[in-house]
Amino acid sequence: MNERKNDKWLDELISGAINTKKPEFDAEKFKQKFPDEFQTLRSRAKVPARFVKWPALLKSPIVKFAAAAVIIIVIGFFIIYPASDKKLVTTETANAKKSPAELLTLRSLKIAYLNGGMEAVETQCDNAIEKLGPKSKKITIQELLTEINGV
Repeated sequence: MNERKNDKWLDELISGAINTKKPEFDAEKFKQKFPDEFQTLRSRAKVPARFVKWPALLKSPIVKFAAAAVIIIVIGFFIIYPASDKKLVTTETANAKKSPAELLTLRSLKIAYLNGGMEAVETQCDNAIEKLGPKSKKITIQELLTEINGV
């Protein structure tokens, strides 16, 4: 029993010396003691105001009307200017009149790309190769030197 009394006495002495209670924050004391730090904390806590409130904006009848107008204009654009294969036909007839060198110029290839994409460019290159005809498989040294020198 004597040891337990000694332990209680020691426990009470230690708890009194180090204050084992839970710490509690008192905001009013902090405001009075540290006014500058308190203002700094308040300024950091401010959330910037949102400029546009999307849910309210999307419920607006003006926005709904504008969206409907855009949809109608896009549908009208596709009705007035339907996609057709006429562009490919016109490029083939225009390519029939050109020489293979004219078919492979940058301008001609760019026009083909704008009219039909990569398929049109490949078709135009194939047409130029067909117009050139097959090359002979044998080449003389003189022809090779001429081709290399560009003369």
